[in-house]
Amino acid sequence: MCYHKQDKAIEAELEVRYKAVMKEIGYTPTYYENGFDFKPSPVITADRPQEFQFFRWGLIPWWTKSLQDASTIRMKTLNAISEEIFEKPAFRDSLKDGKRCLIPCTGFFEWRWFNNGKTKYPYFVYSSKETIFSLAGVWSSWVDKSTGEEVRTYSVLTTRANGLMEKIHNSKKRMPVMLTREFERDWLNPHLTEADVLALCEPIEEGALGAHTISKMITDRKRADKDVEIISKPFEYPELALLDS
Repeated sequence: MCYHKQDKAIEAELEVRYKAVMKEIGYTPTYYENGFDFKPSPVITADRPQEFQFFRWGLIPWWTKSLQDASTIRMKTLNAISEEIFEKPAFRDSLKDGKRCLIPCTGFFEWRWFNNGKTKYPYFVYSSKETIFSLAGVWSSWVDKSTGEEVRTYSVLTTRANGLMEKIHNSKKRMPVMLTREFERDWLNPHLTEADVLALCEPIEEGALGAHTISKMITDRKRADKDVEIISKPFEYPELALLDS
């Protein structure tokens, strides 16, 4: 699944790429984002397509009763399995209301497992065709009754892995839904049918992706400097050649 991503694009690059303005103050490029930190990210929605909004990763459905419930639910909604989204209570109402979004991204991180999960190697995966690409998202608005605060949140949709991601994400064989530029505005169309939505959730072609192994420093929770450019740089593991043979 997709719980770790990157958006290292600067504000000006995002504005040009999506023809949208960044009105909120405080955006900074992020070389490594852990979804379980539930930080806000810039997204594009159908109701305000010419403006970036900041939603938190980990969808909280509108019907969630309390902050405690919200904290529990968002742990399970960083991702939404596209084949099941119309059946799941957490996502059904958002889809019915056309609440889909574009999530700007410059890459994401996945782990390749060996020895029944005892050994793992981190990979950085990116688009081989565009510096900035879009992940498909679904979003919701929830009001914390204890404070009256409106909290907008999102989930990243996932689909079955293509050939490259089957090799890398070999434990679950899933990948995020990556939208090609030609289908980004289609994804925001509030009038899509269920069949239309699912048709856009197919795995991207293998040739559109690039990937390489990176340093295991990404898994070191004691390091305070993980959000630096080096995090996505290539790092070689000679033993992988033996494991692949």
